[in-house]
Amino acid sequence: MTQHPDLHLNEDQRMLRDAAQRFLAERHPLSLARAACRRDAAARLALWREVADQGWPALLAPAALGGLDLGMREAWIVAEAAGRHLLSLPLAANMAILPTLCEAGAAGPVAQWAAAMMAGETWYADAAMRPDGSAFIEGAGEGVRALAVSRVGATALRLDLLAPLAGVAGLDPTMPVALAARPEVAASVDLDVAPGAWDRLRTRLRLLRSAELLGAASAALDMAAAYARERRQFDRAIGANQAIKHRLAEDWMALDDARLAGWAAAAALDADTPSAQRDCLFAPLLAVEGGRRAAQNAIQAHGALGVTWECDAHLYLKRVLRLSQSLEAEVSCPDLLERIWEGAA
Repeated sequence: MTQHPDLHLNEDQRMLRDAAQRFLAERHPLSLARAACRRDAAARLALWREVADQGWPALLAPAALGGLDLGMREAWIVAEAAGRHLLSLPLAANMAILPTLCEAGAAGPVAQWAAAMMAGETWYADAAMRPDGSAFIEGAGEGVRALAVSRVGATALRLDLLAPLAGVAGLDPTMPVALAARPEVAASVDLDVAPGAWDRLRTRLRLLRSAELLGAASAALDMAAAYARERRQFDRAIGANQAIKHRLAEDWMALDDARLAGWAAAAALDADTPSAQRDCLFAPLLAVEGGRRAAQNAIQAHGALGVTWECDAHLYLKRVLRLSQSLEAEVSCPDLLERIWEGAA
C-alpha cells in the first residue's frame, strides 16, 4: 500500500510560518524591496545578520556543522514567506547549496564558507555560469562574493567562489543582479560527492524557487482580491462581476494545487521515498504556469492602475517572471511534462 505524505502543517511548522511572516512584515516591507538596488552594503549585511539570527540559512545544514538539520518542508515555508515579502537577498540559494554540499560530505573551505554564511557574516550571491564563460549573478552587491556550482563528472562537482560585483536593477528591481563577461574566480574547490548529490542539490533549489514564486504570486492574488472588493463601478464592487471573481477563484485553485504539490514533494524528499524525484517534477511545472497567470491577472484586475510604478502588483509580477525564467532555463515545462509522462509509464 502506498503511504501518502501528511499535507498538514504540524504545530512547529505553523509557528515557523507565523514567525517568518511577522519578521518579514516588520523588517522587510515592500518599501524596502523597492529600494533594494539603492541600499548600501552595510544595510544589506545587517539585514542578512537578522535573517541568520532567525536560523533560516541553517535549516538544511547538518547538526554536526552547527545547522538545524531540519527538512525541506521547513525550508519551503520560509522560502514561500520570502517570496511573499519580496526578500531582496538570495535566501533560497543560500539555504540549498552549501548545506546540501556539506550534507554530501564536503569539508575544508566549503564547510568554512557555510559556517560564515549561517553565522550571518556574509551571504553568497547565486551565480549561473553560461556556455560562453560569462556568469549571471543574482543577489550581487559590494563585498558579496558569488558561488557557482557545476557538475564535471558523475560524482564530481566544482565550486567556484567569484569576486564581488556591484548589483544593478534587472527585470526584477527587488533583486540586484550582475552580468560578468569574464568573472574573476577568487577560489575554486573540486568535490567528490556521493551519487545523487548533484540531483539532490538541484531538486532542492528548484523546489525552494518554486516556493518563492508561489509566495510572490499569492501576494499578488491577495492584493488583486482586496482591490476587487474595494473598487466600485456602477455602485457595486468590481469583484461581484463573474469575469473578475471567477478568474481570481481559478488563480487561487491553481496556486493551491501547486502549493500542495510542492509540499508533497518536500515531504517525499524528507522521507526519501522511491518516488521523491518524480514527485518533485510537479511543483515547478504548476508553480510556473499558475504563478505567472495569477500575477498577470492581478495586473489586469487593477486596470490602468496596475501598470503604474506606484502599484506594487508589478513588483510581484516581475519577481514571478524572473523566477519562472530561472526555473525554465534549467528544465522547461515541456521537458517536465515528458519526464512526468515517462515516470508514470
